[in-house]
Amino acid sequence: MTVIVIVIVSVLFACASSFEEPVPLTTFSSSSEPFRLGFPVAEVDRIVDAYVMGVDHDPAVFDGIEEVNCLAYDGSGYPNCYDEHEGTDFDLDGGFEAMDAGSATILSAADGWVIKVVDEHYDRCRLDSATWEIDCDGNPVIANVVTVEHPGGWVTRYKHLAQDSALVEVGQAVERGTPLALIGSSGWSTAPHLHLEVQDADGTFHDPFAGPYSSDTTLWCEQEGPGRLPGDC
Repeated sequence: MTVIVIVIVSVLFACASSFEEPVPLTTFSSSSEPFRLGFPVAEVDRIVDAYVMGVDHDPAVFDGIEEVNCLAYDGSGYPNCYDEHEGTDFDLDGGFEAMDAGSATILSAADGWVIKVVDEHYDRCRLDSATWEIDCDGNPVIANVVTVEHPGGWVTRYKHLAQDSALVEVGQAVERGTPLALIGSSGWSTAPHLHLEVQDADGTFHDPFAGPYSSDTTLWCEQEGPGRLPGDC
C-alpha cells in the first residue's frame, strides 16, 4: 500500500491544469531565424535538476496508477514524463517553503508579444492525501498563466504562476530573458513549479527536447544530457 500511495502522489505532482480555455493564436510576421528557447527561469540553481518531467510521446492513454506509463523524448519513462503530459515541468527546489521565502522568476524563453495574462487565482494548491484530489482550499482549480506569441506563430505558455505575480501585460513586447512572473502552485498542481508548453501556429504541441522519440532538432539554445536542465542562449 505504501508503494502505491507514493506512486500516486508522484503521478499527480506537477500536473498541468485541464480547466483552461485554449488560447486563440494570432500569427505575426515570420522570421528567417530558427525558433530557439532560452532557459525559462532566472535562478537556475533553484530548480530541481535531478530530472525534467517532459512531454509524453506514447499515444496510449492510461488511468489511475497506470498513468506512470509514458515515453519521454529520449526513450525513458516516469519520472521524466507521465501520461498525456504536453509540457515540460521545472520544479522549485524546496517546495512551498522556498516559494514563501521568495519564489524563482519565470523568464520569457524567446522574443515575442504577450497575448494573455492571468494571475488572480489561488496559488497554494496541493494534493489532499485523504481524497487524492487537488485541494485549493475551496478556491477554483485554475492555473495562473502568461502566454507569449513569437514570430512565425509559435506560442509559449507559462503555467501555475504565483498569485498577483505577473510582471507583464497583454500587448507588451518581450525579449528572451524578460521576467514574466513568479513560480507558484495554482491550478492542477501539487507543488510549486513551472509548466512550459510550446505550440506552433497550427496549435500542435512540441517537445522542445530533441531525441529519438521527439524530433531531430532541439528547440533549446543548448540541450544538455538526457533528463537534465537545458542550457541558456
